[in-house]
Amino acid sequence: MKTESLKTKVYKSLRFDIVSGKLPGGTRITETAVAKSLNVSRTPVREALQKLAQEKLITAIPKAGYMVEDMSDNEIQDLFTTRMEIEQLAIQKAIENITVEELKSLDDNLEQIKAAIKSGEDFKITELDIAFHTIIYKAARSRSLFRVCKNLSDLTIKYRHALNLAPNLWNELLQQHIKIYQALISKDREKATQAIEAYARQSKSTLAGVMKKLRSDTFALEDF
Repeated sequence: MKTESLKTKVYKSLRFDIVSGKLPGGTRITETAVAKSLNVSRTPVREALQKLAQEKLITAIPKAGYMVEDMSDNEIQDLFTTRMEIEQLAIQKAIENITVEELKSLDDNLEQIKAAIKSGEDFKITELDIAFHTIIYKAARSRSLFRVCKNLSDLTIKYRHALNLAPNLWNELLQQHIKIYQALISKDREKATQAIEAYARQSKSTLAGVMKKLRSDTFALEDF
């Protein structure tokens, strides 16, 4: 079995702490503090923090480290609603332009998601979920729309990782992915829109419950 690199271990540890709420929004993170707490050198910490910044989980602060991103519950719900509305436009354009090769990529992606669900590879599922939607963004054949969709997708990454704390959800979301794929094959605009809406509705509903629990658990652990 391939041993994980130190950078990967640090990255996974930090990402879990951010997604689970152990490191809440507004928390400042520095290389020195993380290296000390994990008893590692600063190099793997630096690389892990840079990757987390690329994923929009933290924001670099010049000469002061990084800050954990956060949104209110209402802002999160608004973000997912906006993403859904934009993706409905993207999938309508994708229906007109998607190629056989892109449909094959979506089919392959679905098989990989099934395998990842079966093996319990939570973070890989999230990455595959993002890849699935990115294929659709590209198939819309609009640079402007792609940028908007990708930006909204990046902003939701932290909260999509939080959905890993509700593993039973992934089988339901997989079914919505399959419906989206089938609608693209049949070029059924109505079913495509309905599938995107159902996917977003299920994600928002589950995420609201997950975030409420995370914040409740964090509050319960605080010292008074």
